[in-house]
Amino acid sequence: MRVTADMKIKDVLAINEHMIEAFRWLTPDFERLRNPRLRRLMAGRVSVHQAARIARVPLTEALYVLNLAAGEDEKQLTCEIEQMRPEAFEYVAENPTRRPRELTGLKDDDPRVHFVDVTPQAEYNQDPQPAIMHELALLQDADEVLLIHHRFDPIPLRDLLATRGLASWAEERSPHDWYIYFYRPMARAGATARLTEMVATIRAMAMGA
Repeated sequence: MRVTADMKIKDVLAINEHMIEAFRWLTPDFERLRNPRLRRLMAGRVSVHQAARIARVPLTEALYVLNLAAGEDEKQLTCEIEQMRPEAFEYVAENPTRRPRELTGLKDDDPRVHFVDVTPQAEYNQDPQPAIMHELALLQDADEVLLIHHRFDPIPLRDLLATRGLASWAEERSPHDWYIYFYRPMARAGATARLTEMVATIRAMAMGA
C-alpha cells in the first residue's frame, strides 16, 4: 500500500509491524506510538503530513522512509525523488522565531491568559484534549489567550484550532518543554490602524506644503 500525505497514522501502522520503527526513525518523539492507549487516542487524529511537521523533516523524506518500510519498490521511489525540485527536500519552519505582536509583552501570569498544563497527561499516557477544550470554552474576550504547557508541539491541535479562527505560536523553552499560545489574530485591526496613520501623515504633509 502506498503511503500518502493525507493518510492517518493508524492506517499507516496497519500496513505492517515495521511502520512504528519507521516513524521512530523520523523522530524519537514517535516512540509513544508503542503505547497501545496513546496509539488509540492519537493515531487517528494525526496525518502523515502532520507527522512530518512534528518531526521537523521535509514531507518528501517522511514519505520516502514510510513507503520504503511499507515495502514499496526502492528503485521506483528513488526515481520519483530524482524528478523533484530541490526545495522539496528542505524543511521550512512554520513557527515564527519572534513573538507575534498580539503576544508582545504578555506575561504567562497575565489575567487574560488561560493556562493549561497537560504534561501530567503526557506522563501518564492520557488524552490531553479534554482539558484543553474545557479551558478553550472559557475564553470570552477577543484579547484572551489560551496557553498550553506540553511535552511537544501539538501540530494537529494547532491545525484544528486554526479552523476555528485561532492563530498559534509555540515556544520550546527547553528540550521537550513547549509553551503554545492560541490567540485571535488582530491583523485587520493593525492594518486599518496603519492605513489611518498613513493617511493622516499624508494629509499633514499636504497641508504643510
